[in-house]
Amino acid sequence: MPLFSIYAPDYTDEEAIQRRLSVRATHLANAAENKSMKVGGAMLSPNESLDTPGADKKMIGSFMILECASYEEAKHMIETDVYWIGNVWDKEKTVIRPFVTPKPL
Repeated sequence: MPLFSIYAPDYTDEEAIQRRLSVRATHLANAAENKSMKVGGAMLSPNESLDTPGADKKMIGSFMILECASYEEAKHMIETDVYWIGNVWDKEKTVIRPFVTPKPL
């Protein structure tokens, strides 16, 4: 079955992080149940945030690999996610692309 990479940056307005946090538990619970999601997680800023103990780790978006029968199925999964519906992910900047890898996921 085809794989799709999803790059979903968050909106950057001041309320964006609060919108994310308000639906995060639901998003994570749904993701845990989603058998199509092979890899997924939050993108962090700044880039050095993992290298510096105690540094702020600001969530700025999401990255996922989905296994779906079609682009339309992958798009539907994204557009029915609470982060999409709740205006967390920037709808103009979210990108869904076919993905291939030589290593099984």
